[in-house]
Amino acid sequence: MLRRYSFLLILLTTFSSITRAQDVWLQNHFSPNSGCSLSTLETVTVLVNNNSGVIMPSNTIQMYYSVDGGAAVNQPLSSNLTAGASWNFSFAVKANLSACGSHIVKVWLNRPGDVNQLNDTLQWSVQNDCPIVPGTVTSDITVCQGANAGTLSLFGWSYGTIIAWESSTNGGSTWSPIVNSTPSYAYNNVSQNTQYHVLIDGGYCPDDTSGYATITAQSPPVPGTISGSDSLCESVASGMLTLSGNSQSVLQWESSTNGGGSWTPIANTTTTHNYLNLTTTTIYRVLVDGLICADAYSDTAMIYVDPVYPPTVLAGSDSLCITNATGFVIATGSFGPVLNWEFSTDNGSTWGALSNTTGSQAYINLTQTTFYRMISEGGQCPDVVSDTAVIYVQALPVTPTLGLSDTVCATAVVGILNMTGSTTPVLNWESSTNGGSTWTTIANTGTSYDYSGQSVTTIYRVHLDGRLCPDYYTDTAIIQLDSAPVVGVLNQSGSVCESISEELHLLGSVADSLFWEYSSDNGATWQVIPNSDTIDYTTSPITQDIQFQVTALSGVCPPAISNVVNITMIPSPVADAGIDTAIYVGETVTLNGSGGITGIWMPGTTLSDSMIANPVATPVVTTPYVYYVIDISGCVGSDTVVITVMDPIQFNIRNVITMNNDDVNDTWNITGVEFFPMTAVKVFNQYGKLLYENDDYKNDWDGSYKGSALPNGTYYYVVLKGGTEEEYKGTITLLGNE
Repeated sequence: MLRRYSFLLILLTTFSSITRAQDVWLQNHFSPNSGCSLSTLETVTVLVNNNSGVIMPSNTIQMYYSVDGGAAVNQPLSSNLTAGASWNFSFAVKANLSACGSHIVKVWLNRPGDVNQLNDTLQWSVQNDCPIVPGTVTSDITVCQGANAGTLSLFGWSYGTIIAWESSTNGGSTWSPIVNSTPSYAYNNVSQNTQYHVLIDGGYCPDDTSGYATITAQSPPVPGTISGSDSLCESVASGMLTLSGNSQSVLQWESSTNGGGSWTPIANTTTTHNYLNLTTTTIYRVLVDGLICADAYSDTAMIYVDPVYPPTVLAGSDSLCITNATGFVIATGSFGPVLNWEFSTDNGSTWGALSNTTGSQAYINLTQTTFYRMISEGGQCPDVVSDTAVIYVQALPVTPTLGLSDTVCATAVVGILNMTGSTTPVLNWESSTNGGSTWTTIANTGTSYDYSGQSVTTIYRVHLDGRLCPDYYTDTAIIQLDSAPVVGVLNQSGSVCESISEELHLLGSVADSLFWEYSSDNGATWQVIPNSDTIDYTTSPITQDIQFQVTALSGVCPPAISNVVNITMIPSPVADAGIDTAIYVGETVTLNGSGGITGIWMPGTTLSDSMIANPVATPVVTTPYVYYVIDISGCVGSDTVVITVMDPIQFNIRNVITMNNDDVNDTWNITGVEFFPMTAVKVFNQYGKLLYENDDYKNDWDGSYKGSALPNGTYYYVVLKGGTEEEYKGTITLLGNE
């Protein structure tokens, strides 16, 4: 590797010495340079440099140049070029750069033995810009102000580059730039006289400006206004209209009789127009010459013509009842706009206005005869009053009344109904026996009716002639027939054991309501039993001899009373269960019962035989035993004896643990706990935290928690005594844990 680097160094050193001994090169160029209007005699000048250490004699260096790749011009370097010297060399033959545009100038040299030919050539570009021929913008034009469009173009322009267009609205005193570098410009909506020209960049030659074109903006025509609009009656529709304020001449007048839908030309070019004997509303306008701008119309003038209308005929006169006096009066034929309607309730002597502008007038619920008429507008012609429509209104007949309704017992029906207050004839009477669903005609045109002997409840009414109004009815009267009550029969008398209730039943009753009664003094006085409207009744427990009966009511008919039921009380047999006794747990006792003809003890689960009078009882807790006896009549008596069961064992909870291993109070001791299996205990600290729990305690807690002795102090316990519901609460003190 080292040998390779040494060889490279020797080569480089050798090449450097050779180069310095042989190198001649072109260092720079001075002319020709870019410019405006270059000539055919441009001097080509370059800087030649001798980079060697020897003198290069004259005529040993040949210089060459060409323009745009043309024929080469050759000239030797006529002076010696000393070592390290530079020479500004100019060719004697001038270069022709007069053609406009870009030229490529190439200069090179040649010397025998020059081993580095890479620096023997120079080449550069020379730009010859010809003076601008600016041309002009064509052409002047007149347009309508604010509604125009077109294109301006630059003609006769040569050389240079378009920079922008400019416009002036003050005769060329100042110009505003337009961002456009093309030979044409599209104008739009020019609103004032404006000049346009083009700025051209000359490159190396001076910039220049084209000739300008002027756009003259003509104002749109002022069409003016027409005066003389009017509203006239058809009989006098003549007059004159005048146009004023127009800026151009009148081309023609036009008229329209369909609201401007279509127009008819009028051959009139003056500013006035006479109209004569119009028969319909007509609109007029004027067409004014717009010159360059579009022709324009003036505003419009209207001659409103009202037709002469004949009197309007009204339809709808009628004769009606006050109950249906509602309808319409309608105007027929041709008429103008309706101003209002009028009405009169005094046969047309005076009239009141109605705010109604339609061709019909509604009337609702009239209460008296009323006249109507309509007033329609005549416009410029007189207003028109229609003929008169009359609505005759008959008052509603006064509804007469019948005699008062009545309720009678079906066993004696006698009476007369009388109608009063009728003002129209009676057509007939009617009756209904099904609540008014259907009615039967009674051939009676009088004002009274005898209903004696009626057999069922009946509704009556009178049918009267309504004349113009509908036929109508009186109010109704109801003759209600109440059927006599049927009380029925009570079940038979009997005997009942003392304190037993009896079921009583009433058979065959037909009545509106019932109430039961009882007597405890053999019928001398009776007491009503509240809320007893029923055919079945359960008595209170019988404690004495007692009688019962039922009273039935129906409408206005007299009440009916049932037969009397006698209930005899049988006294209950006397039972004796013996005297109350106390025993200890595990002991027995013999019960001694007496009374009746036989008996039974309850409960019998802890007795030797519940069906005998003297069973052996073995209760484990205090128990009441009831002895039931029955007599020959089947009546039952009872008595109770209580056997109290006492606990001979003391259940005592110690309140200290000494924890000193002296075999005294080393654990928490509850005396007698072994007799009460499943005794549950819990121990807590003063914050309520559970420290010990056992559902079947065996006197084995030593005051520890999770294997460690608890500190001395007071703790709290809860004990639930096994087999009972007895609960004990208290404190336990831990000592000796020092």
